[in-house]
Amino acid sequence: MLLDEDERCGNGGIRFDCDGSEEGIVQGASASIPNPRKITGFRRRQSGYGIAISSDSTAKMRCRLRKQLFIRRNKVCDISLFLAVLGLILVIIDSELTALSSTTGITKNSPISIILRSACVASTFLLICCLVNYHAIEVKIALIDSGADDWRVAFSTDRFIKMLIEILICMICPFPEIFSDGLMKMPYIDADTRNVKLIKVPVDVLLSVPMFLRSYLVCRFMVLHSKQFQDAATRSIAALNRISMDFRFVIKTMMADHPLRVLIVFTMSYWVCMSWMFTQCERYDGELEVEHYYLNSMWFIMVTFMSIGYGDIVPNTYCGRCLSITTGIVGAGVSSALIAIISRKLELSRAEKHVNNFMADSKLTNQRKNAAASVLQETWFIHKYKKAQHKGDDLRLRHHQRRFLHSINEFRRIKWDQRKLQEKGNSLLDVGKLHSDMHETLWEMHRTQDHFISQIDVLTQKIMELQMVLNTRPPCCAPTRVNPASNREYYSVSNKMANDVPIVIPTIPLPIQSPMLHTTQSHREPFEASTAVSDTIQSSATIPRISVGSTSSSTASDASSGNGSLPQCTVDQLSNCPTGGIYATVTTPLISNFEEV
Repeated sequence: MLLDEDERCGNGGIRFDCDGSEEGIVQGASASIPNPRKITGFRRRQSGYGIAISSDSTAKMRCRLRKQLFIRRNKVCDISLFLAVLGLILVIIDSELTALSSTTGITKNSPISIILRSACVASTFLLICCLVNYHAIEVKIALIDSGADDWRVAFSTDRFIKMLIEILICMICPFPEIFSDGLMKMPYIDADTRNVKLIKVPVDVLLSVPMFLRSYLVCRFMVLHSKQFQDAATRSIAALNRISMDFRFVIKTMMADHPLRVLIVFTMSYWVCMSWMFTQCERYDGELEVEHYYLNSMWFIMVTFMSIGYGDIVPNTYCGRCLSITTGIVGAGVSSALIAIISRKLELSRAEKHVNNFMADSKLTNQRKNAAASVLQETWFIHKYKKAQHKGDDLRLRHHQRRFLHSINEFRRIKWDQRKLQEKGNSLLDVGKLHSDMHETLWEMHRTQDHFISQIDVLTQKIMELQMVLNTRPPCCAPTRVNPASNREYYSVSNKMANDVPIVIPTIPLPIQSPMLHTTQSHREPFEASTAVSDTIQSSATIPRISVGSTSSSTASDASSGNGSLPQCTVDQLSNCPTGGIYATVTTPLISNFEEV
């Protein structure tokens, strides 16, 4: 089925270079009908899958479009984060101004409050448009990667659910109340009586606290602007190892490189944001001044984050209690990570451990030498005072015997300390030893492989030389008509060799039933003439040399008889010999009688 130009060059909403894809268009009256046999470009499949890369220009165009879409996606992500933070800042300003209405005189019905919330709604609408554009760009990137032609192929159910959840999270924002007072009743638990009562709070309380869920855009911003994601080589290696380049991988990399910095930044940001949300939930009870709530909230959040819980400040609303539970869970995880990082920082590095182990080993070696010398010294003193017969030598003998036992015990203690130090140092040397062993093993494998390759090269060269020799020698079963010039040249060489080394070459007819020249025997294989002659001369001069050949009549008769034996011929019949005068060496043990031959 012939397709038009748009269908051949389109990939969804993405067009490619189609130059040279319509070389076979018929000219003249049928110029509008392309010849399907001569179209070299790709053809769109009706299923929407698998548009092949037909040329280098198409591949380059795909890579160029993919790069442009990557840049657009980063810009859209930056704009989305800016709009989300802008709406959050506008809500915080409006909430603080209206909460301090006794001082500022601004209420929810004031024009400033209405303008701030209207700007927040406008930024939220733009944020939703940016989110839709972001997912549309991802769909186009998926189309280029997969080669699909229909956007519905890349727009899966998971992607739709993800986009819907993001839109629902980002569309939450305070809106200006035109036809209502903007108040609602929220349960409040009394701190003394523990009774639940209803108090009036602004609706913006329930709409401003969930706006902090927009912070997930910070995670996306970190991923798209990270060094790992921007490096094509890192993305390729991650794809080969089936590792997705997401926020979890990026945050793990950052924790491995700068753990304290990441934890400090996260803790400070979480502390400030959670303190404001807790203040927004708890400051409408009317018991304390509004300006004092934020400092109390910061104290409460930090105490809860560190799992201390003094109990001087407690949440009185269900909103505050939910925030307290979240703070406790996050604080437990961050505290455990902080303890692990601090303990790792306090631990000695491998180089520092090597220094300490080296100095301790040197010290113990010197002590062991001194202890051994002390043992020998006390042994000599014991021997000396045992031989002496003077008064008071018994006291010196017992003194040196006690010192002798002390020296032996000290020598044993030093040996035990050296053994423990060696066991401690083995854990440091295991990695280096393993690396050295692996290096030696790989080197041995490479050496063996090179030797094997060299042997194969030598064998290949020998086979080629043998093939050249076989191709240059006269054939063993040539046709009946043989070039007389080649026969004369070959026979002249044989006569020259015979003149150098005199040998009797009788002219003997070859028997039909000879076991040496039967077609079913292995002796019918071709022989090298020069080799046969030289071997015959060196071994014995009495072994005859028999020429193989026949006249055309004998050849025809033998072929017609079908007995499989070679034809008979004599030396003087070289012109009719089918083998060109090739000689076969016949040994006497294979022949019963020489006259019989």
